[in-house]
Amino acid sequence: MVKSLLNAQISRPLLGKVLLASWRFLDWLVPKRSDHWAFFTHPLKRTQFVENSRAVFEQVKDDASIHKLIFTRGAGVTLPLQGGCNVRVVNLQSLDGLCTLARCGVLLLTNSIAMDLVLRWADGSRNFPRPSLSRRIVINLWHGIPLKRLFALANAEQRQHGDRDAFRRKERTFYSGLVSSSDIDSYAMAAIFHPIDYQNVWITGLPRNDFLRTAECNLPDFLRDEVETIRCLKKGQRLITYAPTYRETDIQGSECYQFEKSEIARLKELLRRHNAVLGFRMHYFRNSDRLFNMERYVDGESIIDLGHTTISEIAPVLRESDMIITDYSSVYIDAMYIDKPVFSFAYDLEHYQARQNGLLYDMELAFPGPVLKDFQGLLNALEQELSCPRQAASAHYRITKKLFFTFHDDRNSARVVERLKALTAKG
Repeated sequence: MVKSLLNAQISRPLLGKVLLASWRFLDWLVPKRSDHWAFFTHPLKRTQFVENSRAVFEQVKDDASIHKLIFTRGAGVTLPLQGGCNVRVVNLQSLDGLCTLARCGVLLLTNSIAMDLVLRWADGSRNFPRPSLSRRIVINLWHGIPLKRLFALANAEQRQHGDRDAFRRKERTFYSGLVSSSDIDSYAMAAIFHPIDYQNVWITGLPRNDFLRTAECNLPDFLRDEVETIRCLKKGQRLITYAPTYRETDIQGSECYQFEKSEIARLKELLRRHNAVLGFRMHYFRNSDRLFNMERYVDGESIIDLGHTTISEIAPVLRESDMIITDYSSVYIDAMYIDKPVFSFAYDLEHYQARQNGLLYDMELAFPGPVLKDFQGLLNALEQELSCPRQAASAHYRITKKLFFTFHDDRNSARVVERLKALTAKG
């Protein structure tokens, strides 16, 4: 009876608000344990435990000195875990979850407290527990190397929206660590996450990139399964992956590219001649019906679905891809980690710079492949690389890669864990 009460889902708005207010007082009283590390499922893909958080978990899952608490936000979530000791999956939206969180001395975020810990009530409203930050070690395992302007560097309207809750800005001051990939990336991250102390920006490399470099036999089972799924879908053919970025669709003029039937026919003809297929992977955050109409042309033959419901992680996609097409997504930076040719289909570059998120870097400098403004230019560039691969061996590619990566191995997670254990040892 007591166990059922502790694990019961909290869904009523009034009860939830009362409990969160009471929890703040409880959180101040409960001693924190530095050997209790809190991990969180993806803030938007709530049934998936992926990316940098998953990579760090895989690094420490067999470490008996650490209690690994993986927080879901909802009951009945099953995560594909294998092995490990002192591992527990907890529903944060329950009394047991809130009490367990109060004991955790280390928080490993994947986005922010406001997103990773968000609780949704039955009436559609939401809130999140506001943990004591000064009594914990808080590490942000930000999911990628930013190409776009975010948070403190976003335009005024988006910055105001992003920091609409004062806690979102406050938490950055208390980060003991924020992962980054190179000197240049660390400067960008420090500016984006202002007012973080620059000394707390860690140049460790991104943990999830270990999944790109490590031997296939060392991948977690679910990633090996996804690699096999992609191999079955591409049927021994070359794979070109198209992965456009998220767009602020409420901004006038930010519509996604709409392919004409004649363009799809020409694309399929190119794929046929080069024994290739196109994999389409939409951004996981879908906030509008105005999407890339490429989805309509997925046929399982020439154009295959590599979406997030099919493939949860980007690593299997990149490992199995022969080249990557994006617009302004930093997925191309991940692709460079394993020397994949990349193409920017930047059909609205000027509008994106002026009205949407904007870019941190000049595309001509920071993008190692061609930046293409129209479909014919994209088709020509694909034809050239498919016929005579040369991009990854170019001087420009090597220079751009050096801009974003200090390390080129599969020890990014290990470096994060080493830094974190040094902090917990201090006490």
